[in-house]
Amino acid sequence: MGNKATQQPRSFNTIRRSQTKVRAKRRMTQRIVLLAMFATVALILISLLVLGGFAIANAIIDAPDTPNDPDTPPEHVNNIVFTQRTEHTYNVHAGPLILVNTENEYKFPVGVSLPLISEKIVKKPNGNRIYSPVPGVEKLETKTLDAFNEMMYKYYELDEDAYFVISSAYRTTADQEKLGSSVLPGYSDHHTGYCVAIKYQAANHFLETDHWIYQNCYKFGFVIRYPEGKESYTKVSNYKHCLRYVGIPHATYMTQNDLCMEEYLDLLQNNYNSSTNRLSIAAADGISYEVYYVPASNEELTTLDVPSNYTYTISGDNRSGFIVTVTMTAPAA
Repeated sequence: MGNKATQQPRSFNTIRRSQTKVRAKRRMTQRIVLLAMFATVALILISLLVLGGFAIANAIIDAPDTPNDPDTPPEHVNNIVFTQRTEHTYNVHAGPLILVNTENEYKFPVGVSLPLISEKIVKKPNGNRIYSPVPGVEKLETKTLDAFNEMMYKYYELDEDAYFVISSAYRTTADQEKLGSSVLPGYSDHHTGYCVAIKYQAANHFLETDHWIYQNCYKFGFVIRYPEGKESYTKVSNYKHCLRYVGIPHATYMTQNDLCMEEYLDLLQNNYNSSTNRLSIAAADGISYEVYYVPASNEELTTLDVPSNYTYTISGDNRSGFIVTVTMTAPAA
């Protein structure tokens, strides 16, 4: 009896301690579960915030710029800021990219004087001429003559004995009539002053021209105006020694893609006909250009989108629109 009385308190304390440990473990487990749930929820929230931040950032980047002035909003496209300018619609008939052929008559400008070839002929260091015009061939457009001189001097550096003859350049309507050509007066590209036909003297006779000219004239802004195989477009054959000045970017693209002028202008009009859809050209002068066509208005003035932060030129096509050429980069050092 005495032994049982002394063992009962110990058994009760043991049970209490055991229950306390169980409750403590249960509370610890609950805390761990709560902490895990909190961490999971926090991780989900952080992930959502990060994804939302990326979405907002992308939306900001992709969103069009908000114009400062709603009346004259500049348009930002590929780092070009566009503004608007007006051009006399009649100027569609002027510029180095005008197309003159049997279907597009040349509009002779009033009061324009072309320089005399004889006054600007480039010469060798010994004073001899590198080329000469035949009698009656007198004039070329200014940029055309400057580019031609540069090309001729480059040829002289390669061949000190080089000598060329200009057999045809600028023609008046009277000049065209005298030729008795199938091309009617008013429809010859020679009226523009951008065309020059040359012959190369070798072994005391003249060739149509030298292969170096064919292969390199685009580097100076010229193309073969009537290349072989393009007669269905140009309507002229057997005249591949006629060079046409169009400017270096256009000459580069036409040459590298085997296009005559008719094909090139059609390409611009059909495929690159807005300031937001431009033809990119890495030209032979080391400069990048972007080119696009703008249709001419039926009114006296035509409004064009042009860059405000890059230099550009405008040429008519003598058909139905203007071609804007944007200079994007400086020449590489």
